Parts: sequence; C-alpha cells; structure tokens
Amino acid sequence: MAQAKQNLTGDGIVIIKLKYFIDDWNSDCYILWEYIEQLNFKHNRRRHHLNSQKGKTYSLLYGLTPYKAYKKNEDRVKDPNSNYYFTNCRSEFPELQGIFEEFSVLHFPKTFKWNSIMINKNLKCKAHKDKRNIGESLLMGLGDYSKGELKIEGKINKTWHNKLIFNGSKLLHETMEWAGDRYTLIFFTNPFFKK
Repeated sequence: MAQAKQNLTGDGIVIIKLKYFIDDWNSDCYILWEYIEQLNFKHNRRRHHLNSQKGKTYSLLYGLTPYKAYKKNEDRVKDPNSNYYFTNCRSEFPELQGIFEEFSVLHFPKTFKWNSIMINKNLKCKAHKDKRNIGESLLMGLGDYSKGELKIEGKINKTWHNKLIFNGSKLLHETMEWAGDRYTLIFFTNPFFKK
C-alpha cells in the first residue's frame, strides 16, 4: 500500500506518494538491500583492476552508456529520452530506476545530483581515484557485514547504513577489511554526461 510524505518547499506543501519505502532511514536501507540482493551479479572484467583480492569482481553499472553494443551482435536498448543506451543492468531490472529515484528523494540532500549507480558486491577496492567521475559521489553500504569502512585520504569512514558524500575523482579512497556480505552503492554523475 502506497504511503505519502509531505515535503515543505518554497511553493508550499508537496505530496510524495511512496511506492517502495516508508521514509525511515534504517528500514529503507533494509528494503533497498532486499532489492539489491535479487540482482544477477556477474564478473566485471572492466573493474577487475580495482579489486585488491584474488577472484572475481562483482560490479554492475546501472544507468546509461554511450556504447550501443554490449558484445558483438548484441545491441543495447536505446533510451527514448536521450542519445544514450541503457546499461545491461538497467535493461534487465528497469523497475530499479523508480526504486533508486524514490530512495534518493527521501534520503539524499536536495542539492546532490546523480545519473548512474555502481553496485558492488564484496568488492575490496585498492586505493584509487575515480578520475572520470564528475563532482561528488554518494557511497552507502548495505548487507549483513561488520567493519568494511572506506578510507578516504587516510580517514576511516563507516559505510554500513551511512551516506558518504565525497569527490572520488580528487580524493584517494580504498576499502577496509570486513566480515559478511557487503554491498556498496555509489551514486555519481557519469562522465559521458558532462556535455
């Protein structure tokens, strides 16, 4: 059953009908985790260079891409609202777009903008910068893990049910050790859209 939330704006009261969440941070993190667990994670060879552990790298890009072809003879679905194409994850799970949008309206600062999401499962990233990302990113952790903080320029930051907003293109960051299943979602502005 959809609920509604009232937001005060400069124009008065705006009613937001809630379809997926209940507008409680911790509860909504658990709900979002349930959606993320249903994704079909595959080895991502393009991001394997970031993995500080041996084994496969499980990352999914959700959003748009300028690349028409996924593999030879496998074209992506074109976005009807732009000159870009849906990533494979967005084509496979189109309902996630509304889920991510509702979650961000409820829980992200109004000034924070994003158009893509990197979804990682048990990925321990070595120290790096996301040189091609534009501006600030928002990272949050979901799952049944303990520890697994993010070190940003030497400072240790909690990730589980926490929103970390930082400029990953300028600040060196890496994943600390953890126990359990750790999912991270990084909401960011894809460099393809800087035009």
